[in-house]
Amino acid sequence: MAISTVKILGICASPREGNSKLLLDKALEDISQYPFDTKVAIYSFRNKKINPCISCFKCTEKKGRCVQKDDFEELRELWIASDVIIYSIPVYHLSVPGQLKCFIDRLGCTFWGYYPVPSVRHLKTIGILAQGEHFFGGQEIAISLLIQHAVLLNCIPVSGDGWESYIGAAGWTGNILDRDALAKLCRQDDFETKSTITAAKSVVKRATEVAAMIKSGCYQLKHELSSDPRYAPYLARLQEEEFAD
Repeated sequence: MAISTVKILGICASPREGNSKLLLDKALEDISQYPFDTKVAIYSFRNKKINPCISCFKCTEKKGRCVQKDDFEELRELWIASDVIIYSIPVYHLSVPGQLKCFIDRLGCTFWGYYPVPSVRHLKTIGILAQGEHFFGGQEIAISLLIQHAVLLNCIPVSGDGWESYIGAAGWTGNILDRDALAKLCRQDDFETKSTITAAKSVVKRATEVAAMIKSGCYQLKHELSSDPRYAPYLARLQEEEFAD
């Protein structure tokens, strides 16, 4: 079997459209040159409403369906269907924006009811792009939080290539608050901004490569893995894609 399409979901987790979206767009612009079939979806938090988890545990009784009526489940279904998740975030208070934290809190909680077994092997590759106003402003701390999120959900965090990227792509806007600060710095051929974009591109490329290897490997080992119900959702998705092809 040839490697099936690698499905990439780029999540712009900023409530406004600006620097995080530009960094995500730049990171994805070379995908057509990859030696794999790819399909890209973009989700923006702009104008979306994702409430905090209220810890009612109704999702465990409703097969993962949340009682809150907002945009959470729309994004969850995109997340589940993807092989690669690229988070592009602004740094808020040395961490991720609250909207994204609400999403990942509810994502983990609703999986208790969504799947019949705990610790499902989601096996997604997750890459993180972070930018903030200041040079030493929490980018690595925010990236580290999302790496923990990846490991907790049995996914694989992927970095880009050094020296630009050690655990993800991190950049800053040179103390400029404007939502188009990175765009301005790009036009000025700013060295640090170019380095951030190079890192972002390598994060996406490596995450796509690893996802392709995982899909190919799991297909080859599907009989061996089928005895463990934690792999069942991933293997079922592979089978659906095989029949679709």
